[in-house]
Amino acid sequence: MSKNRIVAMYIRLSNEDTDISTNDTKFESNSVSNQRDLLMDFISHHEDLADCNILEFCDDGYSGTNFHRPAVQSLLSKVRQREIDCIVVKDFSRLGRSYLELGDYLEQVFPFLGVRFISVNDGYDSARDKGMTAGLDIGLKNLIYDLYSKDLSQKVKIAKRAKMKKGEYIGSFAPYGYLKSKNKKNTIVVDKEAAVIVKRIYKLVVQGNNISTIAKMLNGEGVPSPARHFQNNHDNKKWRKAKGNLLWNSMAILKILRDETYTGKTVNHKREIPNVNSRSTRAVPREEWIVVPNTHEAIISEDLYIQTQKIIGQVKKRKERIFDTTRVIYGKVKCGICKKSLQRSHTKVIYYLCRSNYYDENCSCFKGRIKEQLIIEILLETIRKQAQIANKSEELILQIKQKSENEILELLQSIRKAQQYIERLNALKIEEYEKYLDGNITKDDYLKQKEKYNGEIEETTFQISKVETEYELQKLKNKESENQFVEHFKNKHEIKELSRELVNELVDSIYVYSENEIEIVWNFRDDYSRVVEVMQGSDEM
Repeated sequence: MSKNRIVAMYIRLSNEDTDISTNDTKFESNSVSNQRDLLMDFISHHEDLADCNILEFCDDGYSGTNFHRPAVQSLLSKVRQREIDCIVVKDFSRLGRSYLELGDYLEQVFPFLGVRFISVNDGYDSARDKGMTAGLDIGLKNLIYDLYSKDLSQKVKIAKRAKMKKGEYIGSFAPYGYLKSKNKKNTIVVDKEAAVIVKRIYKLVVQGNNISTIAKMLNGEGVPSPARHFQNNHDNKKWRKAKGNLLWNSMAILKILRDETYTGKTVNHKREIPNVNSRSTRAVPREEWIVVPNTHEAIISEDLYIQTQKIIGQVKKRKERIFDTTRVIYGKVKCGICKKSLQRSHTKVIYYLCRSNYYDENCSCFKGRIKEQLIIEILLETIRKQAQIANKSEELILQIKQKSENEILELLQSIRKAQQYIERLNALKIEEYEKYLDGNITKDDYLKQKEKYNGEIEETTFQISKVETEYELQKLKNKESENQFVEHFKNKHEIKELSRELVNELVDSIYVYSENEIEIVWNFRDDYSRVVEVMQGSDEM
């Protein structure tokens, strides 16, 4: 490989990598630094890799049961853009433990895109296979990794359930008002600064203050909300990414008022992951929660908690309504500043407003009210204009697709002709050999002719591989030419009214900055960009 080639080292440290010492150090063989040293040493001792440019992709603390990891997604994105020539990993399980998904990449994606894949500890190098699949032994290893993940997940669940029943706190973060103990694992201690606010909230409720008033009061005094408090006190990527005003609001107050943790109880198993490959959790029924009393210092008394529950239980709950299908843009309309959903009024003339202003008078969010009908009219007109673009570009997209299909057909014919030529050359080699056996030509003449035909076969095989690569690229381009923007927007230039289904189909979000400034974020944005490029290219011709 030349100096301008790119070698990608992929490193992953899993959440399952267990601790083996009292100071929380990880297994040395699985540490990020050791993986890096192993891969760098491997690359430096291979002449075809040593002079290449090296990029590192690292996921620290991510499961390998799926490919939803930041660094691996960045790596695969560069692979698709043909910016990576070789990938080197410690072993297959570092890249992934799902044998089906990993198998697709090893046997389909990487070979198709011409990416060499090396797994150091597994002794696997795709360059040695000459384009063939990884083989049964590799598939078997990936299957074992996948089964291992499922078995490990079940064991982890059992271990966590045992800790829950003992009253140990196993959450990633302590609830507002507490800190995770530095001296005793799986224990929380009182955060004196935040505990004062918790006590005050309960006291204000008992004194007759409603929840919204309490939130507004705390914001007015500049008291950091739970989100802001965690962001200020935790150097963690989750809290560093938190954006927006991070104000106190009704939900933040209610969360504190409904949490039994403040009475000295450890409450676990509120949510659970359905299966090892799931990316989401589901709520567990209240009767299945694991609640253990007297596990840590209480911030409020049991009596005060019960008294508070009676008060907030008296707040009238909104009657459950069958969803009104006429609310066609509900949930899509958001504040352009804080990005939170705007509140929809229940008045005769319906409007939207940002509630952040209610909780913070100094908030820079949209302070006015915008009529729902105005947003609908703007959206309707804009959809018609987008539909006109889709209609206009449809013919151009079809022409490009037809051209691509013609090129694919020509490439396929070239491959078949070349394969037929190789078959003819092999037949000629046999004829020359038969002439030699019959004594019609000398051995030297036979060897010369054989060498000539072998050279032509080798050159033709090389040309076939180049054409096959171009053939696969054209197939990919042809597939990408299927434009979702055009498919979803075409023939909608004469629509008279909106429906909830249509808005969900076409619109991602509607951001309101003022009554005169609205931003519509569409679905299929990437496909729309390709349509614009096609139309610009057509205008330049």
